[in-house]
Amino acid sequence: MRRRWLFGGSLVAALMAMTGCGLMPPASGPDRSETVPVPGGTCEIEWWLSPAVDDPPAEASSIAAKALDDASVSESQWSEWYTLLDDDPDLDSVPEIRLRGSAYLESVREDVRAALEEAGYPDIERVIEVYSHLSCS
Repeated sequence: MRRRWLFGGSLVAALMAMTGCGLMPPASGPDRSETVPVPGGTCEIEWWLSPAVDDPPAEASSIAAKALDDASVSESQWSEWYTLLDDDPDLDSVPEIRLRGSAYLESVREDVRAALEEAGYPDIERVIEVYSHLSCS
């Protein structure tokens, strides 16, 4: 299980470093936005839900929307993601403020993916994508 998280975290972290913490989100406004205090400043985070396949099941869309709305980040979850990102040597040049913001961002995405998986929509067969944008200062 830890190996899966490490691979997933490394992949996400590499994507964040290359794209500025997010793929191109849909044109509509975010489905969730939040200002998160982190050591050294704050991070503005936005998340969007978008179909990853043609005609995703309505149930999956509803589950993802509810999970995104209800996602709460515990200190332990945030810390676990931060440790995962901080331990990745590919991210040594990423400022700590961005790593902390990214850890929060990924904790919310994790809640959405977990809810979808519990409902029978595993991430390996992704039907809903969670796009995000992170801006820290």
